[in-house]
Amino acid sequence: MRRYRRLVLIDRLIPFLAAVVGLVALAGAVAVQLNTDAKTKAVTEAVAALRSSVDELGKRAEAAAAPVDDGTAAGLLALQDRMVKLEGEWTEQKAAAVATPAALPGAAEAGAETAAIDPNLPTTDCIPLGTRFMVTPGESYPICQSKAVIKTGLITADTVTMDGVGQVVETGFGSIAGTSCTVMVFSADEAGFAEVRVTCT
Repeated sequence: MRRYRRLVLIDRLIPFLAAVVGLVALAGAVAVQLNTDAKTKAVTEAVAALRSSVDELGKRAEAAAAPVDDGTAAGLLALQDRMVKLEGEWTEQKAAAVATPAALPGAAEAGAETAAIDPNLPTTDCIPLGTRFMVTPGESYPICQSKAVIKTGLITADTVTMDGVGQVVETGFGSIAGTSCTVMVFSADEAGFAEVRVTCT
């Protein structure tokens, strides 16, 4: 009788134990799934943060590589064009000066005037009278066969300051002190360049 009761008790316990084992296995599977989901979420967030950092670095690199247009390039190009124009005019004037004595009937008089050049006045390393030339601040430019010397100071967008002359506006004239010469300002650039010409009577 006792043996029968034990068998009945075991038969009843087996389903209960099986249910407990099943619940434990289910809990383990749920825990594993939750852990996997957490790891997946963390990895996804890390990848998103890394991608955002890479995009930000790319934007900074593009911004650093982009040139800043401060007008320097345009100013240099304008100065280059002026220098080319001045060189062309100087070449034309030089060629005309060389051809003039042979072409004109008064060549003897011209030769006499050339021989009478004042040796006390500059003839080399100077700017020929009537020639347009570029000036920059703090420089001196002696004028050939003249006592005039252009000494430039401040150059703004439309004015040039010169020693013995004062401030001359663009397209304006100024007398050079101590001489019979006049300086004309053709153009002035705030980048520190101006184009002038000196004539004497």
